[in-house]
Amino acid sequence: MSTEGAVLERKLSSRRVGRSPLPDLELIGENFGRVLEDNLRPILKAMVGALILDCEVTKLVDVLDKIPVPSMLGLIENESTDRMALINLGSDLVYHVVDMRMGGDASQAPQPTTRSFSAIDAQLCMDVFEAILVSFSKAVEESLGVPLDTQFKIAGHKQDINTVRIAPKSADVMLISCSLDIGEAARSGDFDFIMPLSILDVLRAAMLNTNVTDLVSPNDLWLLQMRQCAAEAEVPLHGVLHRMPLPLEEVEGLEVGQVLTLPRSALTQVELTQAIGTDLEVPLAVGRLGSAEGEKVVKLTEAPSEDVQGSLKKVIYPPSE
Repeated sequence: MSTEGAVLERKLSSRRVGRSPLPDLELIGENFGRVLEDNLRPILKAMVGALILDCEVTKLVDVLDKIPVPSMLGLIENESTDRMALINLGSDLVYHVVDMRMGGDASQAPQPTTRSFSAIDAQLCMDVFEAILVSFSKAVEESLGVPLDTQFKIAGHKQDINTVRIAPKSADVMLISCSLDIGEAARSGDFDFIMPLSILDVLRAAMLNTNVTDLVSPNDLWLLQMRQCAAEAEVPLHGVLHRMPLPLEEVEGLEVGQVLTLPRSALTQVELTQAIGTDLEVPLAVGRLGSAEGEKVVKLTEAPSEDVQGSLKKVIYPPSE
């Protein structure tokens, strides 16, 4: 082999990956998971928890090698580029989505069965594909503080990854891997959102060319850093089982070992409050007491109010001067 050929082969086989055109990719992933939970609840008619497993830049070939056949693959088009993105719903997740949308019981977690997917399965999963796209766009807008002028849409679905080509296999892609817990029984399944960096380049260019003058430039590194610090700031949360009035003389007479009776509803109506300062608590959400992995936990049964979410967004994304 010639020297030039050896150099070319070495470069093509290199596993180095590029940098994401969008800053704060991890923050985008966190926002994506939060928004996705809200968007999936009305579709599946159950509580949904989203755990981001990976949010990274990697090689497309490494992602494709891990996708089994059959798979529920959603092909994603963007109006600003001829490149395509891909959503891979794991077979367990497809089973639970189809079952829940056909009237399944959220308090039970049946064992998924592996099979080829029908056209009905694909149609029942379309709203999930749409929710993932909408959530990603919203997460990018929230993280960078500018609107997206470009839109994504579902171009179709496939079951065999060998028939899909969204970019050269050596291309760098953004990979967001997410695990979903659905319903009280925590039915679980995973999905991958795969987007070539060339599409992210288009998104960044669209944001840099925005004509909205009252928004901060996405290149304002100081502001981006401040937003990330605000998002990572720790906020004291209190889980309140029950509130009861007691005469002052009874409070004065409390002793070690004394039993205070709580109503049965205390386990299912745990109030989650946010501490503001030293003497003020603001109601945040409502949940029920449970256990997971040997520890006591509170599982939310109601989403935080829009007023609370709006106030938090103002702290993280204050309007520009």
